[in-house]
Amino acid sequence: MPRLIIVSHAQISVQQAIERASQNNLTLKTTELTQQSQKALIGSAWQLPKLSADLAAGQTQSRPFDYTLSAVQSFEPFGVYRNRAKVLAQQVNVTQKQQEIQRNELAFSVKQQYYQILFLYKNRQLIQAQDTLYVKALEAAKSRYKTGETNQLEVVASETNRREIQNRRTVIDREIQLAFMGLQTLLYSNESLMIDTLLNLQRPTPSQEGINRYAALATEESQLSRNFTDLERAQLKPDWRIGAANQSIEGKLGFMYLSGGLGIPLTNKPQKARIEAAKVGEQASENQLKAIQFQTEANTKILRESLQKLQTTLNYYEQSALPQAELLLKTAYKQFRLGDIEYVEFFQNTRQAWQIREAYLTEQLRFTQTVIELEKWLGIE
Repeated sequence: MPRLIIVSHAQISVQQAIERASQNNLTLKTTELTQQSQKALIGSAWQLPKLSADLAAGQTQSRPFDYTLSAVQSFEPFGVYRNRAKVLAQQVNVTQKQQEIQRNELAFSVKQQYYQILFLYKNRQLIQAQDTLYVKALEAAKSRYKTGETNQLEVVASETNRREIQNRRTVIDREIQLAFMGLQTLLYSNESLMIDTLLNLQRPTPSQEGINRYAALATEESQLSRNFTDLERAQLKPDWRIGAANQSIEGKLGFMYLSGGLGIPLTNKPQKARIEAAKVGEQASENQLKAIQFQTEANTKILRESLQKLQTTLNYYEQSALPQAELLLKTAYKQFRLGDIEYVEFFQNTRQAWQIREAYLTEQLRFTQTVIELEKWLGIE
């Protein structure tokens, strides 16, 4: 059977498509650059205020000329530097988790599109099989018409049904092309693609438990909120400064002295307000984490229950409906060819058999889409 897929020199697997999409995706690249920028900023946590140097010269005492050269360096509380470094490092972790979510959602989209193409291709195979059967039926109808066993209406009906099948094939060919364009968009690629058309449409259910990317991000964001709170608390402690000066007195040079001091705010209310705001943000992050964990557990349970239900339906098709459809096709064609039934009865029976096969493919796709959704929540690519 010819493969109606955009011509390519090599087919691409699901995993290869995911890897290529991840390598070419501009959003992922942008997030990676953001992460690199944040890593570079960690060193700025220990940045000190600029050194203050002053020179005073002139008649400051009875002598006509004296000078005072002084330098003062201010420092924030050491806890501020330490906690600021933690905040900057944690921001890198948050961005990393965001990138993992972006990759996970990209993998989800690629898998959905890949299996949609596979579904369309297998539907086309069914349409091709229908066309083959109805060509044989048309030849049998023409033969029976020539021998006077039937009338021209049967031939016309047979030709009409075959044209309808040909139209459906044309439509699905276009749908396949459009689906490939969607896959190319996800892969940021203009080259022709070909999928593995022998792949089972029913994707296996994941056996292992993965790591939920959304909960992992919420955990890191919660930690970032705690780091912000610690940073604001550290700001309550006083700043401090040290200095040194060299001066002349009555024309005599080289007099030196050291100085030190503290910077204490007149009121702590503004800083305590910032601490309270940080605590509220911390509580909000913790609530968000709990909500995501609950949602993840609920969605995972619902999806697994849905898979069991869909598997029951697929078992029915595989054990009962599909064998009956196969028997119906063979029996209907044989009886029509032998003249035991009219074309209308042949068409009704075969149409029912094709509908069963198409419904089976649809259920397989639903099963696979549910598996892919479950994999997204489990963080499995």
